[in-house]
Amino acid sequence: MKTAKRTLIVIFILYTHYYTFGQNISDSIGSNNVGNENYSSIMLNVSYTNNNLEYLSGTTEKIPTLFLNGTFTHKWGLYAEASYAAYLSDTIASSEYEFTAGYQKYFDNGFDMDLSYKWHQYDGDTLLEGLNYKHALGLMIGQELGKFYLSGDASYAIGNTNNLFAEISFSRFFQINHIFSKHDVLLINPGISVSFGTDYWLYENMTIAEKQSSFMSLKNAGYTPETFSYEGFNIFIPVSYGIKGVYLSASYLYRIPGRKYEFLGWENQSGFMFSLTYFINFSK
Repeated sequence: MKTAKRTLIVIFILYTHYYTFGQNISDSIGSNNVGNENYSSIMLNVSYTNNNLEYLSGTTEKIPTLFLNGTFTHKWGLYAEASYAAYLSDTIASSEYEFTAGYQKYFDNGFDMDLSYKWHQYDGDTLLEGLNYKHALGLMIGQELGKFYLSGDASYAIGNTNNLFAEISFSRFFQINHIFSKHDVLLINPGISVSFGTDYWLYENMTIAEKQSSFMSLKNAGYTPETFSYEGFNIFIPVSYGIKGVYLSASYLYRIPGRKYEFLGWENQSGFMFSLTYFINFSK
């Protein structure tokens, strides 16, 4: 069951949930500043995390990671995003690049949706590479339920193997205005999520003998390899303080993997992400 393949699952989930949180912040700023949701915006973000990078054998290593992100969203709902990630402490310089284009739509009844296409490139140490893919298609739908938010998203990643992922999230949005001045705000968005996915990507770099051995061990333990199944349960808490479009944020994630992934060597994981974000909104 041992393999050099490692996963950046905590970093990925932290960044995914922070991106959704950032969209909620943008909506709040837009409605406060222009009095109408019909606006275009730019979001610039720099984030840092020092999470555990975990071998499937269970060995862990801390890998500081720096994220840079820029997103332009047009008032019609079209958006374009470029992001860069650098892994700072490895012996081989490693980085990721992503370019995303999509369309998001918000309805008066609190329903929203997001369709996206992503191009992805990884350069560097293959041991640091998690999911190896070039293209991904994504769909997210959500519904406001008073102060709560229920969402579901799915993504299909196309690479050495093709993999499908899905997640259901439930969160509560708190907003406290005028903390120290009439221009500032405190935003808190605690939530939980349940994730599912295919596991083809886990066995990509195995030899035929390693793969056969892994499959036999999984089947003997009652698990089915190369299938869509439960991945884990996540608890996330983003907290952000903002004033005049500038936001300082801290996000915490705790992840409990499913039993199949525990058998593969994953353990409970946690991580923090710290971010500085600047929003520019344009009236129509």
